[in-house]
Amino acid sequence: MATLRFLDAMSLLYNYFTPIVVQVSLDSPFSMSVTLKEPGSCTSIHVSDIPCKTSLTPQEVFEIIQLIEDRVRISRPELFDYHRMHTMRRP
Repeated sequence: MATLRFLDAMSLLYNYFTPIVVQVSLDSPFSMSVTLKEPGSCTSIHVSDIPCKTSLTPQEVFEIIQLIEDRVRISRPELFDYHRMHTMRRP
């Protein structure tokens, strides 16, 4: 399967979460942190210890997105209430 370089994979992540501002930090070759910020407000959330690699498959990028969404829904579900990102695939 084709792999994406880290920066290309993160472009998919940025596009997925638009209009929320995404900041990504590669903490180590195997771990990253993500901060999601709602534009125009002080609402933000930091998600750390996300497993990753410097080269990712599209499936691995999707799994990272799912992990971020799951953690955000637990601690700050209101972040998704305003933007309704990709709610059609959620029950």
